[in-house]
Amino acid sequence: MGWKNVSRRSNLINRILNKTIWFIIALGLILSSCEKESKILVLELDIAELICIDGQKIFEGRILELEGIKSVSANIQTRKAQIHYRDNQVSAVKIETHLGDYGFTIDGVPGNDVARGRLPQCCFNQRSDN
Repeated sequence: MGWKNVSRRSNLINRILNKTIWFIIALGLILSSCEKESKILVLELDIAELICIDGQKIFEGRILELEGIKSVSANIQTRKAQIHYRDNQVSAVKIETHLGDYGFTIDGVPGNDVARGRLPQCCFNQRSDN
């Protein structure tokens, strides 16, 4: 009779452990699926100061300071920049504000005057589009 009780108790413990493990796995899956999915969005901007290599390097360095920026591509020939970013970490408004704080002119809107004075002079030289 004693061995039967031990066997029953052992089976009961195994069933409880098995159900507990499955419960923990299901709970983990539910909690991980509740996280907000991040999307990679693309922001395209006209940057007036993208006319020289120095301006391009400063622009790329400043934008990469922000958390959530996946990649940046700045083209000095077209004066355009494409910024790929995670929408759950940073917004387009925050990106534009950040760049404006460093003096960059974004889509015709001049940035901070004091910061503009710190940009290299080559950023303001007129280039010929021959």
